[in-house]
Amino acid sequence: MDKLHNIYESIIHKGLESYKRRGSAANPLKLVKTRKNALNHKKGAIALIRSKVDLMSPGGVKGYVVTSVETLLEDFSGLSHWTPNVHNYLGYSDKERRHLKGHTEQNLQQINTFVVDIDSKKQPYTEILTAALEHSVGVPTLILETPKGYQIYFVLETPLFISNQNDFRGLKVAKRISENIRRSLANVLQGVDLSCNDFGFFRMPNEQNVRWFSEEMVFTLHDLIAWSKRQDDDQNRGLFVVESKGQAIDPTRAEWFRELLATRHVKGSEGQIGRDNLMYTLALACYSAGKGKAETLDLLDEYNSSLEVPVRHSDVQKIVKSAYKGRFKGAHQTYIAELLETWVPGKDIPITNHLGGWHKFKKERKDRVRSHYAEWEEDLLAYIQTETSTVQPVKWTTQKAICEATGIPRSTFNELIRQSKKILIKRIGKGCSAQTGLTSVGVLLQCALEFNQKHRALYYEAVALMSGSPDNKSALWELEYQLELLTRFPESRSLSGKKFNSS
Repeated sequence: MDKLHNIYESIIHKGLESYKRRGSAANPLKLVKTRKNALNHKKGAIALIRSKVDLMSPGGVKGYVVTSVETLLEDFSGLSHWTPNVHNYLGYSDKERRHLKGHTEQNLQQINTFVVDIDSKKQPYTEILTAALEHSVGVPTLILETPKGYQIYFVLETPLFISNQNDFRGLKVAKRISENIRRSLANVLQGVDLSCNDFGFFRMPNEQNVRWFSEEMVFTLHDLIAWSKRQDDDQNRGLFVVESKGQAIDPTRAEWFRELLATRHVKGSEGQIGRDNLMYTLALACYSAGKGKAETLDLLDEYNSSLEVPVRHSDVQKIVKSAYKGRFKGAHQTYIAELLETWVPGKDIPITNHLGGWHKFKKERKDRVRSHYAEWEEDLLAYIQTETSTVQPVKWTTQKAICEATGIPRSTFNELIRQSKKILIKRIGKGCSAQTGLTSVGVLLQCALEFNQKHRALYYEAVALMSGSPDNKSALWELEYQLELLTRFPESRSLSGKKFNSS
């Protein structure tokens, strides 16, 4: 019961009352103290369902409304589904108070967790753990086993509160993050439901279905946005950006941006800031707003076509490509002012920008090549995942064969291994007869988490082998750290003292 209480509290994030308003079994003094402290946090409601069939009853979703954790702990054993993300209010659509209403996304009070539904048991939950670690946002907070698969909870460290400001902008950001998490896992796992409702009904944690829980594995919204933006960049689409305090509006909605985009007589001449500079400035504004390359290229291609003296389409492509290299954080105020003075004279147009202006910054050499190394690391991890298993955790072959299979330049391979915290290597022999053994932190973690003692022996054998190479120091440290976190809640001990199955 204590573990379940911890799970519910970790997910709900004070979105519900701790105790019932009426008929609570808590000590009266404790009730008064708890309710006094609760005034600092808005309280909402969640919906509970007794059976999956109640989600599809003729009169709508059949269930009841709960506003306290105390009720949750009293009723959990007889429930099948719940809404882990808290609504502002919930009610009933019929006089008998059987069918729910109000469980819409626009009525969400706070988003506590992202949940991925996997309708397959072709992979054990240990494989889901390592897949999330290597190919998604990180190890999940909670994994529940369902009759047909698993549900994976990624819980936020602090909830995202939803408002109707800016056309529910926060909700749009959350939906994009949710979509990207599902897609990242669908690339490496079977049965991921890509059409699942982002913030609807999910399986209720109980004493029988919890396969994994770690309250330390939580995620900050800032980190999730940064991760999601990288995923969007790979797909050439923009991310809805959350505006924090002190930030101006989206630069592409600023008056200076609209005025420059409306110019038609701009041309280039020696000694004068012209078309290329103007389009580059617009492209930087789009980049800083989180728009994808394709969207920005379409915008500037249309603008170029409207000019009295347009440039070649290939030149527009080069401008966009240059703006998205990341050398500049955004459009500089000085250039914006000069462009307005030259091509929109006589108008007093304010120049408001994020944090007072965008500026150029020089990246370290390691940062300039980071994107390449990240891509090569992903390719190498995918290769290792394909070529290894818990029975054979180390892939033995030649470095030449690895480079040919993954497309990684041989001159880059050693540097990639040295930098990676996820890949381990062992070299035996010299010259043409040399053999290279490869594995990953994820593969070894899966070995360590398996119940089969033979697999555990293979894990220790592989770790001993890899410990002999200085290139593996950081990866071995990462393995030890992740394993410590993953084993704080041993998968072989259930909440009630019964043993869980391993899949």
